[in-house]
Amino acid sequence: MITPPKVTVIIPTYNCARYIGEAVDSVLAQTYPVHEILVVDDGSTDNTRDVLSKYREPVRYIPQKNAGPPAARNNGILQATGDYIAFLDSDDLWLPHKLQAQMECFQQHPEYGMVYCDMKTFDDTGILEESVKITRHLTYYTGDIFPQLFAETIFQTSALVVRRTCFDKVGLLDTTLPMGDDYEIFLRLARYYHVGCVDEPLILYRQHPSQGTRTWGKQLQQGTPWEVKVLQNALKACPGAEKELGRTTVRHRLSKPYFTLAYAYLGEGEHRQARSLLAGALKLWPTNLGYIRYYLMTFFSPAQLAKIRDYKGSSQPEPPKAMASAAGQQGTADK
Repeated sequence: MITPPKVTVIIPTYNCARYIGEAVDSVLAQTYPVHEILVVDDGSTDNTRDVLSKYREPVRYIPQKNAGPPAARNNGILQATGDYIAFLDSDDLWLPHKLQAQMECFQQHPEYGMVYCDMKTFDDTGILEESVKITRHLTYYTGDIFPQLFAETIFQTSALVVRRTCFDKVGLLDTTLPMGDDYEIFLRLARYYHVGCVDEPLILYRQHPSQGTRTWGKQLQQGTPWEVKVLQNALKACPGAEKELGRTTVRHRLSKPYFTLAYAYLGEGEHRQARSLLAGALKLWPTNLGYIRYYLMTFFSPAQLAKIRDYKGSSQPEPPKAMASAAGQQGTADK
């Protein structure tokens, strides 16, 4: 009898006692046998340890001093003994056949280094989106997807299974990134390995007020959106990638987080901050008419803009169509 490949599931957690038990239970309910579940507690101060105390093998509780999500994921990777590594955020859930479907994909395509899947979103009221791919108008790619993944975040951490040996090539997550660390390593993995996809929503991505994706888009480092820092780090870690993508393509992509964040600030009436960010976007893509339009709008007061919108019969300004995807995807790579 051929022994199926061993899968290690890594669940980083921080003060998520309310949800962590459900996450672990969803892994234990998988139709594919799980080798081990490593719950890396990143210095929780709630009752996370108590919640997890009821579990026995294959669940392992690994406490560490608070060091952030990338450090917690790295700790799990270093302690993993499986052939494959699957990630699950502690507030998300897997459907029972999630691993089964992805491991079958690996078996059919031994050239794949990682396999992702579609997801549903939900909150305490129930399902919000039956398929993120459909509602957010995403295209799922397979094979050499580095260019497409660089263009936008296509999948989320809980959707991914990776061959353990891939980390020997690309290294661990970048601990200098307090957010977006998973998107950065997705890019490194996609740069060197072919990627597969199970085109089916197999995870439940939880929406709640305290999740990190609701704030990460507004984080700046010396006036620069964190997503730009993530993309720049990935390019540095992938020699030759910037040349292959093309300087213009890279500059246009780096401009989008500036616009996305500026659009959010403009909607909140914070025009000075929006203007500064749009200036950053225009520096990278000076001929973008949408950027120019919104930059000019920052010189009007919120009351003046409201009068203009009323005159034109529009309730609020809409982002240029080309930018809608970027705005909708901001921050989906990390929670």
